[in-house]
Amino acid sequence: MRSLDILGKLEKKHRMSLFEKILAVTNGSVTQLLEVYLGGEVKLRTLSQDVEMAGVDLAGKLAVKPDDMVNSREVEICDQKGKVLVKARSYSPLERLDEEFKEDLMKADEPIGRLFIKHRIEARRELVDVDIEGDMLKRTYNIIRNDEVLMRIEEEFELGTFKA
Repeated sequence: MRSLDILGKLEKKHRMSLFEKILAVTNGSVTQLLEVYLGGEVKLRTLSQDVEMAGVDLAGKLAVKPDDMVNSREVEICDQKGKVLVKARSYSPLERLDEEFKEDLMKADEPIGRLFIKHRIEARRELVDVDIEGDMLKRTYNIIRNDEVLMRIEEEFELGTFKA
């Protein structure tokens, strides 16, 4: 997926600010981009976290077996006043997570980008899908480590939240 092609498709559906365009196509840390935009740290609020079997659909997306266990986490990334900026859901095959990283992921209200820095995890992000539904920008990407999906992340942002 080429960034300019993605943006061309999205802009036919909705006018976007420069920062929304950057968020739509970034292959970097959304946490870091939001902190630069805000000029301060973001807060994470964990809404739910469960360990469950992957099932057939998710197993195909993560390249695991349907009975493999996956950590599913739903969060909101908020500004310092508590305003929700991003809603995100992540899926992580437990067998691919380092033990200390897994513990932090499952117990802490900490953005994944910060956990990667803390645990010195080198990985790349691959955009799977980006679209606009109503006034929501939705994107899905995989975090790849050692040529395997370490995490699949689905994010959504309300368009109009970011003005610049």
